[in-house]
Amino acid sequence: MPGDDLPIDVLTELGRVTWAAIKLEDYVESICSFIDPANPRTDRRQVSQKIRAAQKVLADRAASATRDKSKAWLERARQALEQRNAALHATPVVWLEPRRHGEPQRFSLGEMPRKGRPYFERPLTVEALSGLRAVLEGAADGWRELAIAVGTEFKLKESQEQ
Repeated sequence: MPGDDLPIDVLTELGRVTWAAIKLEDYVESICSFIDPANPRTDRRQVSQKIRAAQKVLADRAASATRDKSKAWLERARQALEQRNAALHATPVVWLEPRRHGEPQRFSLGEMPRKGRPYFERPLTVEALSGLRAVLEGAADGWRELAIAVGTEFKLKESQEQ
């Protein structure tokens, strides 16, 4: 194994983080399309723009439990996706300091300052990456139930307006 390759367990966890991020973005786009319908074939906005548009629509909706849950879920997802962006667009950092024989190479992700967050070095360890995965998976929790509630409430509202 060359000196700058990651251990298999770290690569595996990085894959899990990536999969959690892919799923969360898909769930967010689904929820946003229920709230602020757009043609997915022609809508090329970034997911962050779709979230902002959906949040604006929700701000104009009458108060309801579904609206409040949607606002909270979208905000959690937005924050998790921001952490995803910081990690997956980070600069790989390989420590070149002298090591004792047998001591593992140290790797991290240098996350550039983003939206008020300072520079941060996330260790490329299973533990650090599993923490990010937990944030992404936690943000995704409840998306199915929310999609059903949003779809049901907004369809009911549309039928009442006709």
